Amino acid sequence: ADLGVRGYVTAYDAETGEQKWRFYTVPGDPSKPFESKAMEMAAKTWAGDYWKYGGGGTAWDAMAYDPELKLLYIGTGNGSPWNWFHRSNGTGDNLFLSSIVALNPDNGELAWHYQTTPGDHWDYTATQNLILTDLMIDGHVKKVIMQAPKNGFFYVLDRTSGKLLSAEPYTYINWATAIDKSTGKPIETDFSRYEKENAVISPGPTGGHSWQPMAYSPITKLVYIPVFYSSTTYGNDPNWKYSERGWNTATGVDSKKSTREDKSAPANMGQGRLIAWDPISQKEVWKVDHTATYFNGGVMATAGGLVFQGTADGRFVAYDATNGDKLWEANVGSGAIAAPATYIVDGKQYVSIAVGWGGVGGLFLGTFTKENYPGTIFTFALDAKATPPDFYSTTPRELINLDVTASKEEIAKGAALFGKYCSTCHGIWNPKSMIPHLTYSSESTFSIFENIVLQGMYLKKGMPNFGDRLGKEDINNIKQYILHTAKEMRKGQSN
Repeated sequence: ADLGVRGYVTAYDAETGEQKWRFYTVPGDPSKPFESKAMEMAAKTWAGDYWKYGGGGTAWDAMAYDPELKLLYIGTGNGSPWNWFHRSNGTGDNLFLSSIVALNPDNGELAWHYQTTPGDHWDYTATQNLILTDLMIDGHVKKVIMQAPKNGFFYVLDRTSGKLLSAEPYTYINWATAIDKSTGKPIETDFSRYEKENAVISPGPTGGHSWQPMAYSPITKLVYIPVFYSSTTYGNDPNWKYSERGWNTATGVDSKKSTREDKSAPANMGQGRLIAWDPISQKEVWKVDHTATYFNGGVMATAGGLVFQGTADGRFVAYDATNGDKLWEANVGSGAIAAPATYIVDGKQYVSIAVGWGGVGGLFLGTFTKENYPGTIFTFALDAKATPPDFYSTTPRELINLDVTASKEEIAKGAALFGKYCSTCHGIWNPKSMIPHLTYSSESTFSIFENIVLQGMYLKKGMPNFGDRLGKEDINNIKQYILHTAKEMRKGQSN
């Protein structure tokens, strides 16, 4: 959604591939016929030229099906652009962004919806995994759907109707104080929309919980959540213009305005936790702090009373599901963000996890183990006797050392181009990123720089072709900026 698209979910015939129905998650051009009554209703909650920017609402993760109620539940994503003022003139709830929608799986018609973040303004997706269960609430058994979306509240809804049963913060938040039980909407703080000033807001766009799955144990009746403690400085970017190929957030800091700091933020911002959450009392039961970073692995709960999770610092751990005591740990050598799986073959139970530090965590946060190894599947079993793998060491990289031949003006141009086209992946500030840090490039790589950037030589490796946007002079300026940066980094190392 961040790139500017209109979200939808499509059902296909599994045997023929024929499209059976499509449910759009946000409305399209209001001058054209609406695809459904749901879109006609949703369009009333939007303003401005939203359809020109896509609108967002992509459903990129959570889906769940209730065979008894015959309802398909889908979690939808953030707005495009993120900024509500640019996207919808600061008007309306913008359905069905950041929502749980219940659909008739036979025809895709809307049964009910609940919006976790009306008028999403922070990239607070509600795509996180959905858990269906029955809970005893106020003396009555309720068919519920539970979610811990990015916005920091844990929701328990009646899955037959979408009615809010309860919602409480499961992580540190400052954009809202509570959920109004009469309206089901958040009670926002006076700075949450960062209209008059820039503001440090929690959670940030990574959320209080992202795609790493949480787990529920019907035995302990607890939900186990890999929690983030995060914040970001948001601002209304006055110079934003929609880009068909760019990252459309429109939340850049406005240098002409002051920034509201968060003096109440806890000391563990930037870290993570595994928490056990009671969905009935809406309270934390136990926690395990992860000090390396907030970006750790998904969670699995087992009938044997265990909770398994991999960590960014290369550990795979089993905890007691009732109290969080660590019962077992294995070194897997590299960071893990995947959730483990358990299964039985010939009467023997196995636990497997895919280990490999990548995705947005590896891209922006860097690494938290000495080495990073290729994606590896580790499988464990009781009384297993296989020898653990040897973790090899790589030769430390050296900063490229070629002469800088450009002027200050050319280096400045290179810096601007690098910031626009390169920094999202090759962020020069993060030498531990999983994507190559270009100041550590080899001379041979530098000699084919134009082939890589302008001709798509590394397309199969995931490096885009920028030949339609950049020229040879641009590439030379970028190279000189990289060489200049490497030179400055060498000075810092020598000091």
